[in-house]
Formats: sequence, C-alpha cells, structure tokens
Amino acid sequence: MTTRTSQDIPFIPAPRITTVAGYLLTRLAEAGVRSVFGVPGDCNLPILDAIADRAGLAWIGMATEQGAGYAADSYARLRGLGVLVTTFGVGELSAANAIAGACAESVPVVHIVGTPALGVRQSAATLHHNLPGRDYGHFARMAAELTAAQADLRAATAPEEIDRVLSTALRTSRAVYLAIPADVADLPVLAPAGRLSQAGQDPGPALAVAFTGHARRMLATADSASLLVGHLAARHQVSSQVRDLAVAGNLPVAVLSMAMGDFPESDPHFAGLYAGPASAKRARVAVEDAEVLITVGVALADTILGGAHQLPGDHHIDLAPDQARIDGTVYPGIGLRQSLAILAVAARAVPDRTWLAGLPPFEAAPDAHEGALSQDSLWAHVESFLQPGDLLIADQGTAFYGAAGLTLPDGAQLMGQPLWASIGWSVPAALGVSLAAPDRRVVLVAGDGALQQTAAELGTLLNQGLAPVIIVLDNAGYTTERAIGHPDADYHDIPAWDWPALPAAVAPARAAVTSRAGTSDELAQALVAASHHTDEGRPVLIQAVLRAGNTPPLLRDLSRALAHR
Repeated sequence: MTTRTSQDIPFIPAPRITTVAGYLLTRLAEAGVRSVFGVPGDCNLPILDAIADRAGLAWIGMATEQGAGYAADSYARLRGLGVLVTTFGVGELSAANAIAGACAESVPVVHIVGTPALGVRQSAATLHHNLPGRDYGHFARMAAELTAAQADLRAATAPEEIDRVLSTALRTSRAVYLAIPADVADLPVLAPAGRLSQAGQDPGPALAVAFTGHARRMLATADSASLLVGHLAARHQVSSQVRDLAVAGNLPVAVLSMAMGDFPESDPHFAGLYAGPASAKRARVAVEDAEVLITVGVALADTILGGAHQLPGDHHIDLAPDQARIDGTVYPGIGLRQSLAILAVAARAVPDRTWLAGLPPFEAAPDAHEGALSQDSLWAHVESFLQPGDLLIADQGTAFYGAAGLTLPDGAQLMGQPLWASIGWSVPAALGVSLAAPDRRVVLVAGDGALQQTAAELGTLLNQGLAPVIIVLDNAGYTTERAIGHPDADYHDIPAWDWPALPAAVAPARAAVTSRAGTSDELAQALVAASHHTDEGRPVLIQAVLRAGNTPPLLRDLSRALAHR
C-alpha cells in the first residue's frame, strides 16, 4: 500500500471570493469605467460604500439624478460605457429622462439602482419612495421600456446576470438596468474568472457570401457612389473603418450633424454636412446624386433632416449595427465591422472613380465679424477659436444647430443630443466628457433657457476643478420655438439671469473668469482671453448677448420644415 504525502496532492487554488457589488465594479473597471455618477440615497449606500473602497474608481456626486444620467451619457460616448447610481423609486424616476435620452441616442449607460432590502420587502411595512401598495416592481417595469436588458440581482445568480446585462450594453450600445437590493450588495459570490464576453449573432458564412456578391455587383456597375455617415458608426467604434472604405473606393463622405467630427474634415473625401434641404450644394450632390449611396449607422430623424430628404430610393446599401441591407434584401447579423470590411474589399476591385473631383467646391462663409453680435458673427468667432482635439458640447436649439454649421479642425468633435432633444443636457454632459477625456479642452455652448434647466450642475462641474470654456447664448428665451411659430408669444420668454455672477454663486472656491459680450469685437476679445485662462487651469464663462429672434441659418431652414410638418 502506497501512502500519499502532501507533496503528492496537486495544489488547487481556493476560488477568489468577492461580493455582488464587488463583482459588478470589477466588470465595470474591466470595461474602462473610472468615474461613476449619481446621488446618494438610503437604499444605495451599500453600493456607494463598495465604490468608495475601490481603488481607481471615482464617485462623482451630482446635484440631481437627471444630471448624473446626462454626465454618464456623455462619458459613455467617449469611454464606451457610462454608469450612474440612484436610489429606488424617487431617484430612478428622476433619472428616467436621461436614460430615455441614452435609449434614443444609442448610448451604453448602466443604471444601477439600490432597492429596499429583500427582508423588508417581505414584511408588512409600507415603504417610502414606493407607490401605494407593496408592489416593488413598478419602476423596473418602467425601466424595461427604456433599456435593452434588466436584472434584479440575487446572490445565487448575480455573476451570470451582471455579465448578461453588461454584455448587452457593450454589444448593442444601449442603456441597461441593474437593481441591487440593499441586503444583496454585500453578499459573497465568486469573483470573475475570465473576460466579459461580447459575442453577438454569427450570420454564418453563407449569408456573408451572399451579401458580398450582392454588394460587389452593385458597386461594379455604378458610375458613382458615396457614403453618408451617422452617429452609430462612432457608437460602435468603426469610424476608422469608414475612412478605410472611403479611401478604398475614393468615395465622397457626407455626415449627419450627430456625426460631426467623426470623419476628418480636412480629408479630401469629406463632402460636408448633409441636412436634407438645408444642406450646402456639395453635400446634396454627393448624397442625392450618387448612383449608389452607402449609409453607415444612420438614423433619419426630423431634427436632423427637417423631416425631408432626397435619398435614392434604390441602389442603396444600408449598414446598421445588427444587419446590412441592399435595397429590399436584408442580411441579418452582419454588423457594421463586418459589412464595412466586405465593402472595402469590394470597392478596391472597382476601377478608380473620378466623381469625387467633380463635386462642387465648398462654399465660402460670408465675413460676419463686424458690428453687433449675431448668430453669424458668434459662430464665425467660435470656429476660429476651436483647436484640434477640442470637444464642442452644444445644447439643443440655437447652440447645436449653430455648431453643426462649423468647419471643425482635425480631432475636434461636436457632441449634442438632437434625437432626444432634452434641453439642459449639455452642462452635465460637459462634466462627463471632461472626466472621460481629461487631456482635451471642452467648449460648452448653451442657450440661456437650456442652461437654466441644469444650472445646479455647473457647480458640480466647476467644483471638480475642471476648466471649460462656457458660452451662454443669452437671447431672452426659447429661440428655437420662436423660429417654429408665434415668435412674439409670451410663453417663449424666460427670466433674465446675471450669468457672469453664476460661477461665484455655485462654486465660490473656483476663480472663474467671466465676461459679457454684446458686440462681435467684445466676443473676439473674450475668446482670446479665454485661451490664456484655460491654459492656466481657470474656467471661463462668456455671456453672449443676442437678439431674441436671431437664429443660425441651419436652424432657420430646419425650423421651417418642422413648422410645415
């Protein structure tokens, strides 16, 4: 009989143990999350304790849950995933508008909700933050309408459920919902054993071959082709592949306003902004006269095109995140990355086209630098002020549609929310992008009505030690609505604020530099000074005083179309 010693027994390491909250935070860190936004509440304190104990993860306490959602939204646009934490009921409903915006604009935001403890739910007590009765599922059912995946975590299944929900967010670029009962957050579970899977549907080789053949036949017989790029290309991280396709086929590239900055405007293939009937001639010819139009990650919304466009009815290749389509034939499961790679190979096989050189030239902008400040002169100065790599955050309305008409320097990017179009998004969004990309300068432009919606978050932004340039378009109310109808109606008016006094009121410890510009020269001087102050780490706020009815050209054209509809 042989006796085994301890040396003969193979060593099997003990499984690593974490908690439900710890497992979730590990997965979030793996996805690149470094900042978590939210508001404390009694049901989410165990989650906040876990965040506080986690090295490399910063808690960003916001003034409102809605602001936290907006910050997480903009953070996700640059980092690939954004996170906010709220409490049950009252907190999550305050964030619901922001989550709906993330849903509408395809932004992967993880909404973590601390809910009442399971033991308390099973008691006869009537709890605060809930609707009458003892149904604790009201808000989760509401969230199911706004998110791509949901889970109410229990220790026995938490790892699998967390992985399922986060994988959905990353794969689909959609918001998701995780509820964690207060007495579940600290329960033990096994730590993650491997990387988080993001595998999607495999279309199979036969479908890919069919799509490839169809695309090659269409491109080979076309005299002209062009690309139209929407925001989903950047959301699904295929912007570099779009450029590869443009080079492979020598194709003109027009962009929708939500994709401004996603394709370099100095690139010779760039054809400009396509905005339906409000487009400049070069972009309209590139898009509307192409024999084959390839749309990449495009959503044709009324606020983008004014409800009107002249896209080709046939000879259309549409590339979406979960399918490709050529005219009436759908190829499910062929996503953006695969379809762009197939088209680049097909385009290289087509003889060189000369159509790009035949497009109309870009139209020169009129000189609008003199006299009283107007939308034209303001945006001319902003365009001159922007630097390569800047993040231009523009709120819905005159700010976004003025910014959409700019020529951006290489690496600069316009960020807005025109699909959901919730005014006030931009201030907390500026905080989110500042933390997501601390090496890039942030220029925030917001109308006075929009900024009043979320002015409390200006204090959060400044007290984080950040130094954006903030331009307040003070035009006495809701100018976009004035452009749509009844411009003199009293309901467009808002109370006047002392904008230069606001930074000191909400962030007295920060030495913000403020000024007021009522003429073109005053704005030019304020922007020159702003460059020096932000280099020194000081935030800048400029009150730009504009006439109430003055609108940027793009907004004028789109407003006419919207009013007609």
